[in-house]
Amino acid sequence: STAFLIANKKSLQSERREKIFDIKAMLKGVVDGSKRIHIFVNVKRENLELLLKELPALKKPTVSPLADEGWYAVNTVIDKDSLFKVLPTIRRLAQGLVIHEPRQVLALEEG
Repeated sequence: STAFLIANKKSLQSERREKIFDIKAMLKGVVDGSKRIHIFVNVKRENLELLLKELPALKKPTVSPLADEGWYAVNTVIDKDSLFKVLPTIRRLAQGLVIHEPRQVLALEEG
C-alpha cells in the first residue's frame, strides 16, 4: 500500500505547518524503519577502530565501554540490505550480534 499526505498550500503558511511536518516525519519514519535494522555487537579494544571503519551508520555508531575492561558495545542502524556485506567483518572482529527491527527511524533533520 502507499500513503499520501495531502495539505493545501494555505495550511503550510499557518500555525498548522509544524503539525503537517510532524505527521510527514512520522510517516517517513515508518517507511525508513521498514528498510533498516539496529545492530548491537561487543568488540575488543584492539578491533574497535577496524570495526568502526567498516560499519555503516545513520551518522556514526554509538560506542560504550563494557564492565569488562578492554571491551566495548557498539550499536548502529544500517540498511537491511547491507547486513550480509558487513557480516563477515562482524564475525571476524566482534561477538554477540543482536539485531532489532525498528518500528520507525526518524532522522529529524530538515530536508
